[in-house]
Amino acid sequence: MACKNPTEAPPSLDRAILSLPAGISTGRIVPSADLAPVVEHFWWVRWDTAEELVSEVLPYPSVHIVFEKQDATVTGLVSRKFMRTVQGQGEVFGIKFRPAMFRHFDSAPAHTLTDKTVPLDLSVWDRACIGMLLASASVAEKAAYAEAALRGIAQTVDPQPGFLRDLVEHVRAAPDMRSVSDLMRVSGLSERSLQRLFREYLGVPPKWVIQRFRLQEAAECLAKGGATLAAVAAELGYCDQAHFARDFRRVVGLAPRDFLARRQASGGR
Repeated sequence: MACKNPTEAPPSLDRAILSLPAGISTGRIVPSADLAPVVEHFWWVRWDTAEELVSEVLPYPSVHIVFEKQDATVTGLVSRKFMRTVQGQGEVFGIKFRPAMFRHFDSAPAHTLTDKTVPLDLSVWDRACIGMLLASASVAEKAAYAEAALRGIAQTVDPQPGFLRDLVEHVRAAPDMRSVSDLMRVSGLSERSLQRLFREYLGVPPKWVIQRFRLQEAAECLAKGGATLAAVAAELGYCDQAHFARDFRRVVGLAPRDFLARRQASGGR
């Protein structure tokens, strides 16, 4: 099967996006070099539609700061498929942190944020920068104000987030990583230690991270075509196609065949 995980998904392809209807557009801005170790990218989504549209995302193991209208919020790792219904005109701007790296800006254990959205603590962040970001109509200016706000926070020197970031990126880039045992071998840590670190700094178990990346890869392969369900299941280490189909449906909300049929009907969006 040709669908392998690159270290970074190319800008034209984001495995996290399951559906993006016409009328919704999105883009990214790469952070400056000094912030690249903690920020994966800045992102924006815009819509202009008279009808209700639904976008679906299978999120990465990341925390985001999200700015919409006059609100600034922190969205923890989303463990299930994320769906957003939009109508009319609107825009959202966000900061996507690399796995575990939001911990450099907030000491709260990651699991306390999982599947939650909370207001950004403006007693810690630079109110002036956040205010100018919210008021700006330019995404480039928003990114500049976001960088200024990030630089205004003293980062912790805890080495664990960086270690876990690199470990998660290894899982993302290595399709042959299929089990916690594989992760134990690569990291040199016991299963108990991995469970503790992932809960504290990511907010989900190691098995969740491995499965999420592999299912994102499966969704991409199905969307591209050219690979049978049996081949995709085997490549991901499933002993049978039925087990793969159950996991895919539980996470994505559609059976693999139904997901493929929907993608074909929508022209791949």
